[in-house]
Amino acid sequence: MWDLLSMKKNQEECRRLGDALDADAETSALSSSQRKHLAACPDCQAAADDILMSRTILREVPARAALPGPWFAPRVMAAIAARESELRQSLEAWAAVPRLAARLTFASAVVLLLAGTWLYERPKPVPTAAVNQTVVESLFDSPPYAGPQDDLAMPLENAQ
Repeated sequence: MWDLLSMKKNQEECRRLGDALDADAETSALSSSQRKHLAACPDCQAAADDILMSRTILREVPARAALPGPWFAPRVMAAIAARESELRQSLEAWAAVPRLAARLTFASAVVLLLAGTWLYERPKPVPTAAVNQTVVESLFDSPPYAGPQDDLAMPLENAQ
């Protein structure tokens, strides 16, 4: 089985060793128990190598590079102002969109109203084939008046 107590103890020793390496520049300032742990623990060895290499690299960086020049603040402020003006210009361009959208909505509503009215009022064409095939009869139309039937017949008296 795992020995949880020894794992917890190793983690505590690793944490203490990491704190000691962060506080001191060299491994020579470590206690004898911390040196033994450093020799036995590969994770702590890798961490110590990384810390020492980082310190070596940072020592080689010139100290004047860390200090900003006399024109640093004005350059940063100018860059910020330029960025803000770019953002302001893009916002002004998008500010016209709601006005255009309202005008477009109004214009399209008028066009739809006019088109709907025109389509509603337009007379519907009647196909010529349908007129020839169907006879429309109305209740109010009457057949043409032929007159009395006697008008066509000759009187009998005159026939002799």
